[in-house]
Amino acid sequence: MALAAFVLTGCPEETETNPPPPDEEPKWEEAFDTSDAGSLSGVWGSGPDDVFIVGGSDDGGEIYHYDGTSWSPMTLPAGTPLMVWSYGFGPSDVYSVGLEGAMLHYDGSSWSAIDTGTTEQLWGIFGFSPSDLWIVGGDPFTDDPLILHYDGSTFTPHVVEASENLQGAKSLFKVWGIDGTVYAVGQKGLILRFDGSAWKAMPAGAKADQDFVSLWGTRADHIVAVGGRGNGRIATFDGQSWTTVAPNALGGLNAVHMVEDDVAVIGGILGFAGRFEVGSGEVVNEADGLTRVDIHAIWGDGQGTHWAVGGSFISPHQGVALKRTAP
Repeated sequence: MALAAFVLTGCPEETETNPPPPDEEPKWEEAFDTSDAGSLSGVWGSGPDDVFIVGGSDDGGEIYHYDGTSWSPMTLPAGTPLMVWSYGFGPSDVYSVGLEGAMLHYDGSSWSAIDTGTTEQLWGIFGFSPSDLWIVGGDPFTDDPLILHYDGSTFTPHVVEASENLQGAKSLFKVWGIDGTVYAVGQKGLILRFDGSAWKAMPAGAKADQDFVSLWGTRADHIVAVGGRGNGRIATFDGQSWTTVAPNALGGLNAVHMVEDDVAVIGGILGFAGRFEVGSGEVVNEADGLTRVDIHAIWGDGQGTHWAVGGSFISPHQGVALKRTAP
């Protein structure tokens, strides 16, 4: 059931043709040999020489670390399941969440497990500090969306009232915030914002009719959410309202990261990796033909390099890791 959620996130309902690549663009290439890796679902780093990739398979979780020169697998606690997402505050303060309520912390030397008090699937994590972490998840087929706040010692569940979830979404996939405000996205076009006391739904227009899978931003008025199943959906927030578009010939999207205000690096099904020009609304395919494996996450180091990871969550769980270098 849990892996089925990834399958839904990454598999198209219909065949789409992604936009053709332009002549001169950032260079995309394989980051490292993933033939022995499982599916890769998340990437985060504290800087160019400190990047973490998480994922795994039915056999358990996997985490890889980049030290600026090479990638290497990391030792995880016994019984760690497939890990989905990571976020941190420096080389010695990194968190990762995954299936079966799993949460890990890295102190710069080793990973240790944190008891979250739940066995629900955890799809996303973000924080303003180690004492102000937000985690989202839930089974996409049953129950209600899961939101946990972690203050460094205690997990506090948050409830999304039915009046703020008229779509009947069962799961939230990612969470992100800025200036003390937290946003979460999930099934059926649901976008939520925490106002300090309660989670409130944010309408995003008629095109917000499919799952939103991820979001990122650079400022309170420069936020982008992506999703869609057979056809991609891109929603932008200008500080006042959300606007959702469904670009022609674009398949479902799973990944987004922003370093520049008006450029979102995005990834999705069938190996699509490129960018969304926020001002013009143009979608540019930058890596056509490099892989056909679904892209699930992207992170940029702010110095011209982005890392993208993905994989198949159906056996044999083939993963992919790509590197984007600015021209």
